[in-house]
Amino acid sequence: MPAVNSGLVLVTGASGFVGTYAVKALLDAGFSVRGTVRSAQKGEHLKELSPKASYVIVEDMSKTGAYDEAVVGVDAVVHVASPLDTTNEGDPNNVIGPAVAGVTGILHSLEKNNPKAKRIVDISSVAAVGRAGVAGPGKRTEADWNNEIVDLCDKLGAAAPGGAKYSASKTVAEKAFWSFLEEKKPAFDGVVLNPGLIFGPPTQFTAAGGAIVGSNASALPFMRPGVPTATLEQPTVDIVDVRDVAAAIVAGVTTPAAGGERFIIAAAPLFYNDFAVAAAQVLPEAGVNANADPAYRAGLVAKAMVFDGSKATRVLGLNYRDKDATLLETVQALSAKQKASV
Repeated sequence: MPAVNSGLVLVTGASGFVGTYAVKALLDAGFSVRGTVRSAQKGEHLKELSPKASYVIVEDMSKTGAYDEAVVGVDAVVHVASPLDTTNEGDPNNVIGPAVAGVTGILHSLEKNNPKAKRIVDISSVAAVGRAGVAGPGKRTEADWNNEIVDLCDKLGAAAPGGAKYSASKTVAEKAFWSFLEEKKPAFDGVVLNPGLIFGPPTQFTAAGGAIVGSNASALPFMRPGVPTATLEQPTVDIVDVRDVAAAIVAGVTTPAAGGERFIIAAAPLFYNDFAVAAAQVLPEAGVNANADPAYRAGLVAKAMVFDGSKATRVLGLNYRDKDATLLETVQALSAKQKASV
């Protein structure tokens, strides 16, 4: 299978949380990187990282030919960009359509405009593998698909929860990715990474006004007192450190055996209590409701529905960071940001 060990890599969504870490990891691995951003303002920080970093503006990735110029001359593509609108109250296709168009659009652009490209790595999600927050015990692997969430969106239409629409968009878009490769048989091959809920120290706060956004923001409610124990015992999506996702991206580009494969990128089951335990360490004065007892926490994990990330360890050589260390660093960064904003 083709793999890339040097040259120019295109990273879409390069100014986002994952994209920024991916760009840095690829630069550290010796690649030149071209990032796509929606505006010049968002791209300037990429150029500051290295003389080997550049950017192109793609305002709307769902438009036909949006990536035609961006893919020219690259050796590989890392497709991170995706619509994220979990508050959408309209038709599920308002979320699913752009996600599919973004994935298939960059595939068409690459096939049409770059005969030398060897590989594309698509960043999907465990949302395409199975539903989150489901009671276990049990295990999900790369053989699983979240077809039930697509069926739910078909059934409920506009009434489907925003998170369900997002999950359906990831599922349908990834299936479109594999269908393209199977039907078109382009010169390049494909790899899909399915990360869990991504945490880690943010490199920037990208929302207007510097607000905390993305998966890191989900820790905020548990940095305060008064969260019921029953809530803390609820499972959420398995956790992964953003730096491990970036390492998996580099390995996805460079590992020959990764071609044609999908990989769950997830370190461990995650419960809301885990957020609270980290918050209690960083903010002992806050009176956060948390249970740090190892036996209690192990009991929660024993009942979890696990997204099995071991294939990435075997094939990509990925060694996951400890979830408590990741959450501690995340909460420390969020706390510092909140204090600086006061």
